Amino acid sequence: MMNPISVAIVGGDLRFVRLTQLLVEKGIDVCIYGINHPDIPKQVKVCSALMDISNCSHIIGPIPFSKDNKCVFAPMSNHYIAIEQFFLAAAHSYVLGSVLSPTMRKAFDEHHIQWKDIMDMDETAILNAIPTAEGAIQYAMQNSEIILHGSKCLVLGFGRCGKILAHKLQGVGAKVAVEARSSIDLAYITAYGYKPIPLPELNHHLGEYDFIFNTVPVKILGEQAINCFAPHVVYIELASVPGGIDKDYCEKKGVNYIPAPSLPGIVAPKSAATILYQCLLLILHDQEA
Repeated sequence: MMNPISVAIVGGDLRFVRLTQLLVEKGIDVCIYGINHPDIPKQVKVCSALMDISNCSHIIGPIPFSKDNKCVFAPMSNHYIAIEQFFLAAAHSYVLGSVLSPTMRKAFDEHHIQWKDIMDMDETAILNAIPTAEGAIQYAMQNSEIILHGSKCLVLGFGRCGKILAHKLQGVGAKVAVEARSSIDLAYITAYGYKPIPLPELNHHLGEYDFIFNTVPVKILGEQAINCFAPHVVYIELASVPGGIDKDYCEKKGVNYIPAPSLPGIVAPKSAATILYQCLLLILHDQEA
């Protein structure tokens, strides 16, 4: 006989509201803490205390799980959810986190909590890159006086998000270049018809572009690189903290810097919720639940 499945959702943005609706439609018992919205289904148990989630078999945390390693990210609530209190409530549950820092991963292990970072799962991260890429294109169009068709676009990084973003930019007629470290990635970039730019040569090319999209969560653009930007460039930051650029120097130089964190939850929360649900199904399947 299968163990009963119950899911707690703690914190998060609008995509997690849509996830509660989807889980209820699928007949799964859901409780929430640290998220307030009028669209929460009436069948959902809204917990008044964090410990009320302790009997749930699975807990889904926000994206990112924490921005400061001190509290759970809960932008749709006035609750302060301390990490240590969360660990107490999650002691007997399986936790699905996202964008977990090394500090958070170590803390989960030290508290002997079963966990998984869903962004480590290719099936989730690749699908999640689709609304991220579409949202990046939307932000680019909203923050520039030129169209993407015929524009010169540079994508920094050729990971899961970089690959999909470059493909979609090329699809709307942009002239796409991609920066990468790996010689294998550079070969693929060439094969796909993009202009390959090795990282050591990056500064020599930065002044050519109308749009720069960063997907690398490492600061690779300092003052020298920023000085190479074209005056009209739009820089869109897609990477998680610390991002790929010196933000303070961008402000000093007047660069059109567009922060674009958590785009799936902003531009496509319903689609993003479906991806999270599929992720949960994969984990339940692996657990033979």
